[in-house]
Amino acid sequence: MAALDYLIDRGLSAKRVGMRVRISPRVKVTEEVSRYVKQNRLTLLAELTADDGLERRCAWTVLVPGYPPFTMAGEPITRAEALADVRGRWPDADLK
Repeated sequence: MAALDYLIDRGLSAKRVGMRVRISPRVKVTEEVSRYVKQNRLTLLAELTADDGLERRCAWTVLVPGYPPFTMAGEPITRAEALADVRGRWPDADLK
């Protein structure tokens, strides 16, 4: 949890709000902290959601019958979220 430790060491706390990271107290957020959060947003999101017991990945291998496997990459999402996304495009798809 190195990314969160950076914020905690500066007397800040973080929380996930959708796909955003909300830092508080706002009065302690410096330009340096703001830049750090922007550069490490995905890591912070992954660390903030790590405690809910659900695995999230930034990349999932998609298996569509008749096509070679390919990788779907993006924001950290659960298997259920990734499967819903790919099945919206390919109803027979699965994830590896």
